[in-house]
Amino acid sequence: MSKLAPTSRLHFRLPGRVESLGSWLAALLPCLDRGERRGLVESDRVQVDGRGATSANQVCPAGAKIEIELVGSAVAALGVDAAAELGLAEHWFAWVEEAPWASGELKLTGRSPLNFEVVERCDSLARIEVQGEAVAAQALCLALAEIDLPVVGDLANGGLGVPGGVRVAQAGAALPKPEEIVWQWDHGASASSDDPTGGTFVVSDETARVLAGGHRWILPDDASDSAGNYRRGALVRVTDRERRGIAWAHIEGTPRLSARVWGHGDRPLRALESIDARISQALGRRSALLWSGHEPTGSNAFRLVHGEADGFPGLYIDRLGSLLRVLVSGWATEGFRDRTIEALLAQLPMTPEGVPWSVLELLHLRSPAGRAVDRVRWRAGGLEELAKNHPDLESDRFVVRERGLRFEIDPGWDAPRKPRPGYGLFVDQRENRERVAKLAARGGRWLNLFAHTGAFSVALLAAGAEQVISVDLSGAYLERTDRNVALNQDLGVDPSKHKSVRGDVRRFLESLDSNERFDGMVIDPPTAAAAGRRFWSVKDDLEPLLQLALDRLAPGGSLLVTQNRSGPPVGIGQALERVAARACIQIYSIDPALAGVDHPSLPGFPEGEAFEGWLLRIR
Repeated sequence: MSKLAPTSRLHFRLPGRVESLGSWLAALLPCLDRGERRGLVESDRVQVDGRGATSANQVCPAGAKIEIELVGSAVAALGVDAAAELGLAEHWFAWVEEAPWASGELKLTGRSPLNFEVVERCDSLARIEVQGEAVAAQALCLALAEIDLPVVGDLANGGLGVPGGVRVAQAGAALPKPEEIVWQWDHGASASSDDPTGGTFVVSDETARVLAGGHRWILPDDASDSAGNYRRGALVRVTDRERRGIAWAHIEGTPRLSARVWGHGDRPLRALESIDARISQALGRRSALLWSGHEPTGSNAFRLVHGEADGFPGLYIDRLGSLLRVLVSGWATEGFRDRTIEALLAQLPMTPEGVPWSVLELLHLRSPAGRAVDRVRWRAGGLEELAKNHPDLESDRFVVRERGLRFEIDPGWDAPRKPRPGYGLFVDQRENRERVAKLAARGGRWLNLFAHTGAFSVALLAAGAEQVISVDLSGAYLERTDRNVALNQDLGVDPSKHKSVRGDVRRFLESLDSNERFDGMVIDPPTAAAAGRRFWSVKDDLEPLLQLALDRLAPGGSLLVTQNRSGPPVGIGQALERVAARACIQIYSIDPALAGVDHPSLPGFPEGEAFEGWLLRIR
């Protein structure tokens, strides 16, 4: 009995022009001869818009949905086997879809890693160079597919279909850019189309109810469609079980998150706010910040685009001097990121001070299969351009201003393989630094716990605090704190009034003399962190820490407590009230200490970035 041949099924949508089915099959499957292609049609293995194809001469309408079943030797025509004749080589070039990573490593079983680098980007494609131990084209195609960079023409591994087959070649051989993408996986509706056919994402009744309440995320569940059926970043029409439209969303496609909402309601796509309109609104919210940066007490470090709250799910853009730092925290941004950056630069082509922007993009995304990849790339300008406008620029950091004070930051271009979202200044705390600075104008002794790089300490000293002690576990952060203090000496910041203490904040408070008191404290803890043999958790450890802090607060003293976490608020205000009641401490006032206008929030979206802050004053 013979073994059954493997079967592969292709689903794709034709581009926007009218051709015969035979023409499309010839472009899609160049390794099959005309008779084999005709045989697919005659054996009922080809469907056009859900109906069996009648003839290779059948005319396919623009955008037709095609399904092809390949069996046996025809499976080899999908692409990778067609590259076998190229032999072994140490140096390759290949065309892939737009690559999120600028460079990185490819791992092959039993071999040394290969290094790849994007050398050209054109339209939605990228040409990459791969070097290392000699490998065959087949192995190279498989390795690239494993990191979500399938070679154009390698249909077996998810590559785009083009005339001429697999676009991979040894160094020195011709490798022209594909002139036309003749097909694509049926992964979502076009961002310029109002027709949701093939781009419909059906969700469960529970998810539909949550979305109706204004939620911005679609979480995976057994009763909803699988995001794995769509290309990441694809724009889809979200419907309930009865096929009623409830939202538009971009596919995220991770185990934790299926999609991010682009717009709510049963509306055609053209009725949603455009990217240009969203950018215009985001800049309008920050107009006061934008046009005060050149003033002596102004700021040139703040957020321009704040993810879902500004209508750009998973995308954050900060202004840092003449640098735009683009933080990508979601795969859904693949569907709109480039157009967003273009729209921002079109509406704000220069800084308010009249110099050109440099644009740095950081991919805060899980790397495929744990591979080492470069997550940082320049989208415009670069270090040379920055150096013209920032004479104090060093290789890994430069200085920005907040309310006239100077702070050293590290945007991350020096460590492109570290997935770090921060750069050493929490700009969401700008308004809170101003709040405590007003209180410190009377002088007094202050504690800055979980000090990070000391921005609160600098603000307190500049305002008139008699002494500030900064406590943090990180020696590197405290070194940056000391440098930030020194940077502002000419603005009234006296380094002799500052002290850095490396250690766990709980142990520090416990070690103080029983009579020692402070006029004010700042507590901005991480959600979770290792602290030597002890582990810090906001959920379990915040309230005991607040008890220790209130015990050290002088009469009339102030305590600022903030938290920034992904998830529902911790409930800091209630915790402060409980702790004060147990300690029989009278509260003079307790007020919200919110982030600034550049960090807006959304009601009904607790799983988003949730900033929480409270300022307590005791009698």
